[in-house]
Amino acid sequence: MSAVLEIAGLVKTYQTLFGKPRVALDHLDMEVYQGQIHGFLGPNGSGKSTTLKTLLGLLRADAGHMRILGQPVPRMLPQVVSRVGAIVEAPAFFGNFTAHKTLLLLAKAGGVPKHRVDVVLDQVGLANRAEDFVKTYSLGMKQRLAVASALLKDPELLILDEPSNGLDPAGIREMRDLLREQADRGATVVISSHILAEIQQTCDSVTIISRGRRVAAGPVSEVLAANDRGTYRVRVDDLPRAARILADAGAQITVSGDQIIVHDLADPAWVSRALGLHDLWVRELAPVAQLEDAFLSLTGGGPRRGQFRPVDNSEWPEERGPAPEPPFEVTGQIIENGRHA
Repeated sequence: MSAVLEIAGLVKTYQTLFGKPRVALDHLDMEVYQGQIHGFLGPNGSGKSTTLKTLLGLLRADAGHMRILGQPVPRMLPQVVSRVGAIVEAPAFFGNFTAHKTLLLLAKAGGVPKHRVDVVLDQVGLANRAEDFVKTYSLGMKQRLAVASALLKDPELLILDEPSNGLDPAGIREMRDLLREQADRGATVVISSHILAEIQQTCDSVTIISRGRRVAAGPVSEVLAANDRGTYRVRVDDLPRAARILADAGAQITVSGDQIIVHDLADPAWVSRALGLHDLWVRELAPVAQLEDAFLSLTGGGPRRGQFRPVDNSEWPEERGPAPEPPFEVTGQIIENGRHA
């Protein structure tokens, strides 16, 4: 596969209000190959938007090299811009224009055939609202219009910043299907997003950055495997009691909804044995390979695990009936091969 997007050693420094330099991009490297849907991930302030703006010629880099579709940018950007569709951050539209008129103007400015307007409106699900004023659109509809504007040129490279912003679950699924259609026809898609579960379902590969530097890159499956922390999901009938038993036995756990997440577990059978000794039987014991876990581990984020503080119910109103039982307090330890570390 040939690289459609290449970034090597990209550096960008801003001067703060007090004159102190702030490094936004610190020798960043990134490669995206033809036909991929590539996720570009990082915490707020990690340099994602700066990277995309620099790549598209909206900001000037201090150092490094970039290539789009084999051409060095920004020097050769005018030669490849007609083959690239992009939205970066929240695009602005004239509220008193209809979606159809908005896209017609963009098509005329970009030398795009008019028939593409109706094609992309249908692709993003706005065909029946094409003659409505944009000011009547919801956030999700405006996002659909933004994606439609990026699709106008039928681009070979599609760069989308938060394409699912404002969409409901059905809209997110439609967007996922649309992006897969683009990749299936041979286009390359780069998505910057905070919806990590959606990235895991949609993308073939990812680049994760933190503080302007790449911390992981590659196929999603390989990034997950390289950052597997032995995390398992446990479901059992008596959740609070099971959590106390596992924590007392030394497991590092968190409780989420109707499940217990056990971390850093080398031997999953240990969970069944530990609970079986107390006549508690596991309904589900499954590995959890989540991009969110890898992301938080690589970028230094994430909540503290293994601790739950009881709620003070002393001020519970009498008219509301008996106070709920306080959540159990758990202090866990990492276990190794089923034993206390």
